[in-house]
Amino acid sequence: MALWGTSPDAATNKPKWCPDDANSNYDVTTVFANQSGWVRRAGSAASGNGNTDADPEILVAIGGLAGATASTGLHHPTLTKFRVTSSVAHGTTGNIIFELTFDEQVKYVAGTAPRYSLSATAGGPVNADVTHIDGVALTNNLVGNTLRFTATSAQAATYSLANGVTMSNRTSLKDAVTGTSVEADQTTLTNAIKTAIGVTTIVIA
Repeated sequence: MALWGTSPDAATNKPKWCPDDANSNYDVTTVFANQSGWVRRAGSAASGNGNTDADPEILVAIGGLAGATASTGLHHPTLTKFRVTSSVAHGTTGNIIFELTFDEQVKYVAGTAPRYSLSATAGGPVNADVTHIDGVALTNNLVGNTLRFTATSAQAATYSLANGVTMSNRTSLKDAVTGTSVEADQTTLTNAIKTAIGVTTIVIA
């Protein structure tokens, strides 16, 4: 098995030695592709440098990996991970929080926050909006590869991202390298993509 990949259609390209562990300093979600190759986010615990404005640490040097156009390199940002980070107490502020991670950086350009609609068997749908990127509160021209979505539930005990649901308001989210809007295909959660990135139901305590 190759230790990393470069396929524009794969959600498993990131270096295989990076653990899928939110509690690890070397967590895979801090890794993304830029024009230098596979890199680790500046300022992350494993980088040895708390300066978020520093150059990312290069893990695998591959020139042009992120792609200068929508048809070179990895072509466009691809979803690689889903995590629920909080799901407690019905009806309270921010009681459903989950994160979606891309293999490239995206930029938020002021507009309406990107959104996914959660589905449920009872209680009706719930909208989850982006509130942070890489842990920083959403603001114009913010760049990163992990989006935090926050919603407040109704009365249902479990919610899910249904097959085929697409991110709305995605025109405010751009490929940080090419400047083009993130495509519908890259944010539509088909069963195949959900399996690849680990989408599960969100259980409310």
